[in-house]
Amino acid sequence: MDGERVRAVDHLRRVVNVITLATPLGLLLARVGRAHLRAGPHGTIVAAGYAWSFPAPHASALTIGDVILLRLSDDELAGRPRLLLHEARHSVQWACLVGVVGFPALYGLASLWSWLACRNAAVRNVFEVRAGLSDGGYPDAATVSPRSRRR
Repeated sequence: MDGERVRAVDHLRRVVNVITLATPLGLLLARVGRAHLRAGPHGTIVAAGYAWSFPAPHASALTIGDVILLRLSDDELAGRPRLLLHEARHSVQWACLVGVVGFPALYGLASLWSWLACRNAAVRNVFEVRAGLSDGGYPDAATVSPRSRRR
């Protein structure tokens, strides 16, 4: 019974991410970035071998709608087994924040806040915290000192 509920929630998220144009934008970026598409966790789409530096040049993975743009090789991904689950949680955030209308601006503000608080754009970013910092490969908030910004 619980599996059916998850599938229904994933289906709803996928519909919202298409309607808000987030997933179509992710698919366009995947095509431009010469990625190969495959099924991901919870109904997401993994765009493996993403070769373009836009929009986040240093990110090993990022999610646009239900599309996980992945710059890691399969061997590198094997060393980070929870990364795709972290990224799948971002697809829920895209749906909740009305896709391209809300998510990019709010995520940018959260990144700025985090940077000002501790000189790290993810550690105090509410979106990254809720997606699971350790799953995304980020340091634990407790290990990043607010004082590090004053150096």
